[in-house]
Amino acid sequence: MDKNIDTLAARIRWARVNGGFSQTDLASLLGVNRSTVAHWERDAGYSPTIDHLRGISVAVGVTASWLVDGDKVLSIPGGSSRRPNLEGKMLELSRHLPVSFLINIVALMEAAENYF
Repeated sequence: MDKNIDTLAARIRWARVNGGFSQTDLASLLGVNRSTVAHWERDAGYSPTIDHLRGISVAVGVTASWLVDGDKVLSIPGGSSRRPNLEGKMLELSRHLPVSFLINIVALMEAAENYF
């Protein structure tokens, strides 16, 4: 896909797909229904709130400004391209931790999931 997308809906879809998220993944991360994400990606659909635009931009590693206006600055330095590396490092490091500590980390991550 071309980075010069003409509509907000097209830029949201491009950023989501490029970030490796399904509509369901992004919806879960933002605390909305999958159908909401589908509406955002439809030209005739409704637009996300400012908070949701920020959430999308952080999740997929693009600037909110690019999502809204198609400005030239597309990527957030160290954006979503870092995610696979961070996840791999987390997994690698977790292999050396005691199970009791891992249980606490998992509980913390599950609690954080409700935050988004």
